[in-house]
Order: sequence, then C-alpha cells, then structure tokens
Amino acid sequence: MSNFTERLRFEIDRVGVSELARKTGFARNSLYNWSDKGNIPLDKLFVLAQFGVDINFVLHDEQGDQNNEQFKNDEFGLIQVREDVMVSAGDGAVACNEEKPKYCLAFRKDWLKSRGLKENDLYVVFARGDSMEPTISDGDSLLVNTAEKEPQDGHIYVIRSCDLLWVKRIQRLLDGSLLLISDNKIYPPMPLKLNEASDIEIIGKVVNSSKNFY
Repeated sequence: MSNFTERLRFEIDRVGVSELARKTGFARNSLYNWSDKGNIPLDKLFVLAQFGVDINFVLHDEQGDQNNEQFKNDEFGLIQVREDVMVSAGDGAVACNEEKPKYCLAFRKDWLKSRGLKENDLYVVFARGDSMEPTISDGDSLLVNTAEKEPQDGHIYVIRSCDLLWVKRIQRLLDGSLLLISDNKIYPPMPLKLNEASDIEIIGKVVNSSKNFY
C-alpha cells in the first residue's frame, strides 16, 4: 500500500471499526474521517495501537527499513521521544541522565514546515502532575522546540533549574527575573531569580501536545 491513509484504513477495517469504536470511545465517523483524510492526531493513533492497530505498518509500511526511510523522507518527520525525561507540571521533576531515545513519534512534514519547525530542533517529553491543567494533563506528550529559548510572556516552556525540570508559562518581570505560572490556579506563581541562580536553563518552547499552541 502506497500511502498512510490506505494503510490506516486497512488496519481499521482489519481490526473492525465497531470494535475500535467500542473499546476506544471514538465515534465511527471520526475513525472513518481520520482514515479517509489521513489527519488523525498522533495521540489518537497511539490509542488505536493499544487496541490492535499495527502502528508500525501504518507509519512505516510492511516492507521494512528501506521503505520506512522513504516514507519518513516523503511524508513524515520522526521526532525523538525522551522517555528518560519527565517535566513537572508541579513542584519540579528531577532531571534524568540522558539516554539514547528508544523510539520516535511521526509528525507530518507539511505541518512542521507551516509552523517554521525543524526536525533537528525538536524532541518529545512527557508531563507529570496537574498544575498545568486544563492545558496540559498528567502523562501528556509535549513537543519541545529547543531553538526557541528566549522567553516570551504567556508562552509555555520547559525550564531547568539545577536538577529540577518544570513546564510552565513564563512572565518576564522588570528586574529580569522570571515568574513561572501554572494554568491550574490552585498553584501559586513561582519566582525564578536569574541573577541569584547560576544553573538555570530554558530548554525550549512547548509547541504541541494533544493541543496545538501555535
């Protein structure tokens, strides 16, 4: 099968659209629309994979590595997933030692290009905690653009302070310090004084999860 939409439709029909709708809670019309248009959100595709859809076949075709590379080059950019890194939407997650990413998530190249994103600047991490609800939920995957390190008010960033990692909205104060703001209003803002801490780094801007921030 030559393209993503054909392979997705084949897998949905093979597993059974009624079975998938029952197990996932997705509407039958949504399943058919995703397979017809090829615009399925990645988080939904990975849910389908939990209920029998062969995601490797859908993304990479059954003919193996050579076809996978061609598929990657033509339609999708494969962004590395950092399972070893959890960013805290709470009190701060301990930064883990870097390990080689074990797998990737596929993002359409036309989507990346339309937002000015470059594959080599991106990676995926996972959120922990509820302080960024309802924007970011516990366990959400976050696409981080490491090329955007200059803080802009109101945008969401991954920030490292010593061994702690946060995902927060940023507000820059007049004295040059940062205010880390949670979308969940039960969590108070956290001041981060750049002139008093020598080991602070803005890792990158969060540009996508299951919701689009552009």
